[in-house]
Amino acid sequence: MPDIKGDKMKDIIKIILYADEDVYLKIYDQFSNFDEDLNREVHYFDRANSDVRHIMTNKYINFSINNTGGYRNVSHVIIQKSFYKNKDIIKILRTFKLINPNVKLLLFMNDDPSYYSMLMSIIANEGLASIAFSIDDIEKWLVGGGELFDHSELIIKKITKKKNGEEKKGKIRSKSPLGHPARV
Repeated sequence: MPDIKGDKMKDIIKIILYADEDVYLKIYDQFSNFDEDLNREVHYFDRANSDVRHIMTNKYINFSINNTGGYRNVSHVIIQKSFYKNKDIIKILRTFKLINPNVKLLLFMNDDPSYYSMLMSIIANEGLASIAFSIDDIEKWLVGGGELFDHSELIIKKITKKKNGEEKKGKIRSKSPLGHPARV
C-alpha cells in the first residue's frame, strides 16, 4: 500500500475515476490496508471518501474538465480506455490540457494495448497523459504525484516517402508467374 494518506497527499489529491465496477474493485483492493491505530481495514478508494469519486459511466467527463461549473478542486483523473473511442479520448485529453491543465491525467489501458499503438503514440508525443497498463502502474503514478511517465518508446516514428522509397529499392524483386516484376 503506497503512502498516500499523509497530510501532504490529503491536501492535494481529489481523484475522479471513470471506470467500470471490475476496475474499481481492483483499484480498491490495491489501495486497502489494515490500520493498526484504528484496528480496522482502511480503503483509500472507498466511495464514501470525499476525496475519491467513482463514476461508472462515460457521460459526465465534462464535469471533471470544467472545474467552474463541474466538480471542484479535481487534481487527478483516471480514465478507463474501454469507456471511450480513440478519437474521443484524444479530444478529452486535449480539452483537459487546454481548460484545466493542472489536472494530472492517467489513461488505464484495460484493453490489449497492441491494438492502440497510434492512440498511445499521440498521447505520448503530445504529453497528454500517463498510460497505465496495470493496477501497479496506477499505484506508481499516484505515489509519484501524478507526474507523466516517460512513454517515449510508444511514439511511432514517421517514415518519409524518401526513406520508404530507399527501403523499397533495397528489396529484391521477384518475378510473378507471368514473368512480370512483382509489386513491392
